[in-house]
Amino acid sequence: MPVLFLLLNSPAFAQTPDWPGTGEQAAHVLDDDDALPDVVPTAPPPKTGLEFVGILDVKPAVSNIGSSSAYVNGQIVGTLGGTNATVVKDAGTAPGFATEQRVGAFFKYRPKLLDGRATLGAAFEVDFAWGDSSYGTGGNTGGAFGADQVNLQTRRLYGKFRLWGPAGSKSAGKGSSADLVAGLQFVGDGVYDPDTARLDDLTRSGGHLLFFGTEAAGLTLYGVQAGVFRYRAGAYTLYEQGLADADDVTLWMGDVEWRPAFAVRVGVHAWYLRDRAGGSAGILGSGPSSALSELQGGPRLDLRADTSATSTEAAPETSAALAWLGGDVGYNPGLDNGRFGATGSAFLDAGRIYVIDQKDVPVLGVLADVEARYRYAAGAGSVVRAEALYTSADSAGADGHGGGASYGGVVTGNSYGIAAASWTTHGCLLLFPDPTSINRQVAVVYDPSNAGAGLIGVSGSLGYDPVPNKLTVTAGGGYAASGGAGGHGSELNARISAHPFPLSTLGLAGAVLLDAAPPGQRAYAQAPWMVYTSFQWIVI
Repeated sequence: MPVLFLLLNSPAFAQTPDWPGTGEQAAHVLDDDDALPDVVPTAPPPKTGLEFVGILDVKPAVSNIGSSSAYVNGQIVGTLGGTNATVVKDAGTAPGFATEQRVGAFFKYRPKLLDGRATLGAAFEVDFAWGDSSYGTGGNTGGAFGADQVNLQTRRLYGKFRLWGPAGSKSAGKGSSADLVAGLQFVGDGVYDPDTARLDDLTRSGGHLLFFGTEAAGLTLYGVQAGVFRYRAGAYTLYEQGLADADDVTLWMGDVEWRPAFAVRVGVHAWYLRDRAGGSAGILGSGPSSALSELQGGPRLDLRADTSATSTEAAPETSAALAWLGGDVGYNPGLDNGRFGATGSAFLDAGRIYVIDQKDVPVLGVLADVEARYRYAAGAGSVVRAEALYTSADSAGADGHGGGASYGGVVTGNSYGIAAASWTTHGCLLLFPDPTSINRQVAVVYDPSNAGAGLIGVSGSLGYDPVPNKLTVTAGGGYAASGGAGGHGSELNARISAHPFPLSTLGLAGAVLLDAAPPGQRAYAQAPWMVYTSFQWIVI
């Protein structure tokens, strides 16, 4: 009956000669003031008010990786065995055990007065190791007896404004919309707005977070045109040192993505970083000649005029102009339009490093990454995956310290900020940085540049859901080698995860590194390993 009712009220049916009576009678019925109006779909009212998302992570872990310094107790990141003071314990030494916890809180408020066209967003975080510190001040600590630690960390604080398009936070579907974000926000290396994107959108497009994936303050314009084109234009101040001095680090980013066919997307990307900080921004310096870059497995170029072993010359001030040009292609990257998905990206990193009283140092490096996935059975975890990453090597030396007339590797955000590049798709726990880490994230190859030595890295995994979307078992591994210094080891890993209630994950994971040898170091006396359980709960 409802279908028949709609047909009887349609304009097409009103013209049929089979209507009872004459045409005049039919017209009289349809023109009558009592006739029902056409059914016109209307958009739902825009969402307004306060929206909250919380994430709780708890991770007890046991490992034979420890710290050789009593002063390194809070956040530990970077190359395993590098300047972060991490070591692999000798055989016969008891492994270490620690439990970490983190709570992230994400707030959005859309005032009714602006009809959902503006959003005030903020994100805060508290994390610590159980028993680490109390009655003090500082981030990444505060879980000791008595608590009372001042440790709230501000991650995001921004305003977001819908410039055109329908009101609300989502894009206009096949229409057009544009949003301007101003303030402290998440900055990735692709075209997608992190407020509305899925994880696969951020990690399997653009630079795959291999170059940039952290917070920065600035302006970003995200747009959608006719549902086929996406674009991003952003400008960010990474470091503002002297307010009246030209000694800042700034970043400009432009990205365009086109969807020419079903499940296919093609992206083009251009970014430019202007560094006039003299290498002194941040607590550990900044740029490809800084201690910060070395800590996280990036290059630390020795640009002194005298680089001999007996030289006492201080490192000179350096500035830089760096550009990244690249493209990416993807077919069904989220596996939501079929069983098979693949992505690929390639980038050229070019620029110059300016050294006081010396010749400029040209920069010219390349990076390429490809990944393929196939869902072979029921369940989100029943996927076989393979990925390969290549970065060029610096001809000045495999350890990245040679300096020389040019630098042939790549530069990432890790040379300017802590954990500023966030490669997550590799599936490894120790060979490459574990994306599930809370405060202790170390890896043999922490940065894609591999300390300037270049990288050939492969990884893969095979997962299966015995209970579809409820229980997943995965086995995987990876291998890494530099461009000129041989292999850095192989990883074998396994994990099992379950979802005891909606938006929760309970897991057990473990990994071992075979023949691990970080750049410039001998192989460890015993194989590094780690086992941990994890619990994550997303609260909405």
